[in-house]
Amino acid sequence: MLFEALHHYDTFNHIAPWQQKICTRLFYHQTDISADKIRADIQKQYGKYSMLAVHYIWEDIFWKRKHKHIAWLEKEIRL
Repeated sequence: MLFEALHHYDTFNHIAPWQQKICTRLFYHQTDISADKIRADIQKQYGKYSMLAVHYIWEDIFWKRKHKHIAWLEKEIRL
C-alpha cells in the first residue's frame, strides 16, 4: 500500500484473495483464476512496471464505479 509514497513500481509479488477476485474479473472476465497466473501474466505484460500498471487499472475501475454502477464490483467490495 505504500507503493505510491515509496515508488516501488516493480514490487508486484503478492495478490490478496480479495484482490484476486477483482483481478480475475478485470483481466480474464472469469470468476476463478489463480493468483500465481494473474501475477505471472501481469509481469509478462507490463514487466518492471507491473505494480504501476495494476495501480492505474485499479484507479480506473474505482473511478468508473464512482460514476457508474458496476454490479459485479459492488458484490465483491460490499460497501
